[in-house]
Amino acid sequence: MNKILLGLIIILMITSCNQKYEIKEEVIQEIASLKTDEQKRFFLEEIYKKDQQTRKDVTAIEVKYGYDSKEGKEAMLKAMKDDASNLKKIELYLEKYGYPSIAKHGERATRAPYIVIHHSGTIETKNKYFDYLYKAYKSGDLNPGSFSFYLERLHRMKFGKRFTLPNPYREEQLIDSLIKRLNLGLPSE
Repeated sequence: MNKILLGLIIILMITSCNQKYEIKEEVIQEIASLKTDEQKRFFLEEIYKKDQQTRKDVTAIEVKYGYDSKEGKEAMLKAMKDDASNLKKIELYLEKYGYPSIAKHGERATRAPYIVIHHSGTIETKNKYFDYLYKAYKSGDLNPGSFSFYLERLHRMKFGKRFTLPNPYREEQLIDSLIKRLNLGLPSE
């Protein structure tokens, strides 16, 4: 059963690579058309909604048909495709406009890059966007709990276990310790 899932994932990855340029051009044009903070807010909120709906859909299908069902595997493949599309949009958005701010774009739009990066499946992707998330955390546009959750997931992915500190500790101590443990260099201000 795992071989079938692996095969489907490989096919999806190959298909995604073949469609990469076409999707990128469409996304570049869409992002370039965002002129106002309101347009940017709407764009980011739509990505956030799609991300959350994808997760609800997968859960509903798994509850109805089972995790290892054909329907469950198809839903997971669709979710992976949606996640890849969302990540590409967020990547291009961040390159052009930087991380959104709560003051200009609102809380939901500001969470969109974090949630999409958090849901990305690789250590490399999570490392790649660390600087954006760190700066958003430092500016108050990403709350400490969300940032530490992202770092903790990265730690589990990299080391296969949860990171712990002796109690009591402050959230900032956890974040600083995780950054050191993960060997993530702090971005220049």
